[in-house]
Amino acid sequence: MDMICGSYYFPKKNKGDDAHFICAQERTIGVADGVGGWAKLGVDASQYARELMRNSIKSVKKQQAFGGVDPRRVLNEAYVKTRCKGSSTACILTLKDKGVLHFVNVGDSGFMVLRNYRLLYMSPRQQHGFNHPYQLGYSTRFDNPRSATKIKIRVFPGDILVLGTDGLWDNM
Repeated sequence: MDMICGSYYFPKKNKGDDAHFICAQERTIGVADGVGGWAKLGVDASQYARELMRNSIKSVKKQQAFGGVDPRRVLNEAYVKTRCKGSSTACILTLKDKGVLHFVNVGDSGFMVLRNYRLLYMSPRQQHGFNHPYQLGYSTRFDNPRSATKIKIRVFPGDILVLGTDGLWDNM
């Protein structure tokens, strides 16, 4: 089974705080939402999310060369290599053979599966409290990939996957 991928990004200001990647050949995609509260401290919230996604791409490419992509390992390797200040939610999924979607998520980013234009599945969100999602960050005071939700679900040809940050889910 193949995955046809595309993206659309509609930032709220100049560039927004979200980042994403698509590794179509490896059938793996991901999103991250930089936590905007960093702006009060003079930190560009998008930088952490973008570095996390760049490091995710490197991990996907490396893993694919050695037999297959594990989203939890991608997230962990990207997290360990991300050094800039900030924090972010993250969601990574990969489509394995036989139509099994492997998914890992930290925070309130996530995905949904539509079948015949009906909602079949929506990933759970992780929040410590109102407006306080789980988030990966540059220090130990933040959550880490071990706290990620990891799920596998079966998908079929024609299913539509929508991956997004809370900006999509809160406004859709």
